[in-house]
Amino acid sequence: MSIQLDLTTTIPCQNFDSAQGHMTLQDHRVVDVDDNIAKIFGYTTREELLDNIDFVYALVPNGHQSLAKKRYLEAIKCKLNKGKVYTDIPVNGRNISVFCLSHVIELNNRPALQVTLIDITQVVEGERKRNETDRMYRELLCTSKQGILIHRNFKPLMVNQAWVEQQGATSIEHVLSMESVISIVPEEQRQSAIKRCHNILNGNPPSFSSVVINQCFDGTKKYFNLYDNVINWEGEDAIQVVLEEVTDKVELERELLYRAMHDDLTDVFNRRAIYDWLNKPAHHNMEMSCLLLDIDDFKLINDKFGHTVGDTVIKQLANTIKTHVAALNGVIGRWGGEEFIVFIPNTKPTQTQVIGERICHDFSQHTFYGFNRRQFTSSVSIGITNHCICHSTSSINTLIRVTDDALYNAKTNGKNRVSVNRDAVCVEALG
Repeated sequence: MSIQLDLTTTIPCQNFDSAQGHMTLQDHRVVDVDDNIAKIFGYTTREELLDNIDFVYALVPNGHQSLAKKRYLEAIKCKLNKGKVYTDIPVNGRNISVFCLSHVIELNNRPALQVTLIDITQVVEGERKRNETDRMYRELLCTSKQGILIHRNFKPLMVNQAWVEQQGATSIEHVLSMESVISIVPEEQRQSAIKRCHNILNGNPPSFSSVVINQCFDGTKKYFNLYDNVINWEGEDAIQVVLEEVTDKVELERELLYRAMHDDLTDVFNRRAIYDWLNKPAHHNMEMSCLLLDIDDFKLINDKFGHTVGDTVIKQLANTIKTHVAALNGVIGRWGGEEFIVFIPNTKPTQTQVIGERICHDFSQHTFYGFNRRQFTSSVSIGITNHCICHSTSSINTLIRVTDDALYNAKTNGKNRVSVNRDAVCVEALG
């Protein structure tokens, strides 16, 4: 069983056909494989391999288990900085050769290995005839579907076609002619990227992959899982970067997070998001003004015109609030049904009252349409409490309760109006 050799050439490589698969290892056990891995080791399906193989060393020829265990321990501790070529592995009466590249990932909050295997049997047999092992290793990298770049101080030394396509570059030759590829790193992140490379070269590689954003050559922005480590290139250290595009995954996660934090009807924060916003350390010692807003006689609107028209009224109030609060660094939330809540930091009491009165006025001037284009208007009552510091969930709840008292006063005094707490209610809110 032979070990991988260093690359020593920068001539762009050509692709060749090869089977490629992935497996996940944890605690020396095979956790998952794909069908390609199963076929490489002589199994029909991944299920068949997983049913028959527990420890990864069952896939290793007799006499090589100790070396395999050593390699596993090196890799899991991030001490195995290069891919490896293993040749003459007996499988079902024939010898195969594979290229193995592993990265540390996190699985169930513990380190695991993600291993990529490429069946290079035919390539090894051809290369043995010519003993051109440097070109063989280059071809192995170039067949990878993951983007691979080798650079020194961001000067590209080797790049494969997958990387070129990922980054929207014109060709391998064009990339290799560049003095630096630092331009694809967003400007605000370049110093961090340079520091990361220095740490790797100084023997302090990151423990796990990182998600990064690149400003690609074609102007698009994409997200990648970044795996980078130091390798020997022509007798000097260089950095090998492996990229796996995860743009769709990142955007989906952001969309799901947004949906989890926002009300579907009005696109303002929901109750949980409001509490999360208030509990951020930056807001703990900040004076807050709180507004509670409730549409007057909303049940009558629903009963008379239906819930679809009622939803239109709710959305209009949300839009009216946004118009007056957006520029004040405040936060708006749907508190429940036809009720909204607003928090505005560091605002004068006179300003919050003016904001409330403008919301009342503008909302009452809007014309709604019910059945048969029947016109009607609506109104909102608002309670306000000023200058409270919310340093805990308890103080937040106290502030909301006393503001709800002000809202009740607005309702009982005729509706379509603003009621402001004039008492020193924040002494209790601070407790």
